[in-house]
Amino acid sequence: MGPHPLDDTFGMGAAVVMLQQSLNPGKHDKTIQFATVRKMRAAFSNAYHATAEGQQAMVMAKDTRKLTVTKCPTYGEFFERFMRGMHKRMGEIVKPDRAVSLAILIEIQSNLERDWDNHPDIREQISREASFYLISFCCALRGEEVPMVDLYGTIKHWEDGGQAEIKHLVVPVLGRFKGETGETYHLLCTIDRTSHGLEPRKWVGRYMQILMSIGIQNGPLFRDVNGGRLRASYFEPQFFHRLSQVQHSNPELLSQDIEVEEEFGISRSFRRGATSEAVNNGVRPDQIDANNRWRKMHQARGSRPTLSMREHYTDVRLTLNHRLMFSRAL
Repeated sequence: MGPHPLDDTFGMGAAVVMLQQSLNPGKHDKTIQFATVRKMRAAFSNAYHATAEGQQAMVMAKDTRKLTVTKCPTYGEFFERFMRGMHKRMGEIVKPDRAVSLAILIEIQSNLERDWDNHPDIREQISREASFYLISFCCALRGEEVPMVDLYGTIKHWEDGGQAEIKHLVVPVLGRFKGETGETYHLLCTIDRTSHGLEPRKWVGRYMQILMSIGIQNGPLFRDVNGGRLRASYFEPQFFHRLSQVQHSNPELLSQDIEVEEEFGISRSFRRGATSEAVNNGVRPDQIDANNRWRKMHQARGSRPTLSMREHYTDVRLTLNHRLMFSRAL
């Protein structure tokens, strides 16, 4: 059984720090959640593998598969059991964002249209806000993904979408995505006007024309005063304000007992609402998957085809009717 070295080879120090951290006050409970505490393990292992000792880890490779052999304490058997036990004892309190219903979004769109008519001096802000909500919903995007929409690509394919047999809006998303490596872009499509009256093409067109009128044609679509990409959190106070308006004017759509800022979130509310409404309106699972195809590795099974944006759009048009089934039903 020994003698063991007088060093912490089991990760006891990291375990103690994690237990201390688990007592910190949380957002939705008295203490933070396990999902927050476990980030400490990743930070420790990253720091360890950056040291001279961590660089000695061996990599066993065959074809495309790799296995790393490391002496990092937080990867050991003891620490694995500690993590399982900690997770079981702490549990998890999950509070997913409440879905935005189609009726609520239609009411928000009506309020935005009224503001557009009554406040011509802030039309850029109004059209930007409306474009964010409608792209989020009609393309079923997470909040942090919407600011990745590219202005140049939107302008490039604007005429194509308007002259097509089925009028639509091309949403070019540019950036780094979960489950994929490198930076690239994906062309998403949404119908110009959904069956229930959402008008993403109309609002994006208004916002785009304002940007072009002041000489802006490149960079992110959702931009700050310096031309940088806006964070999704920028829209959250406005989103809560719109929900509060609906809550007071139409309590049958949104009960006044609901705490808007606690229940809803810009990150998931639109995506959950769009997917739920699509299912309710009879959209088939394969059509929902076609709308979400960009989140998966492409047909090349890991290798990325080097195609121009125009070539990608040609590929999209071949299955356009199938891709638009999702947004048409909303």
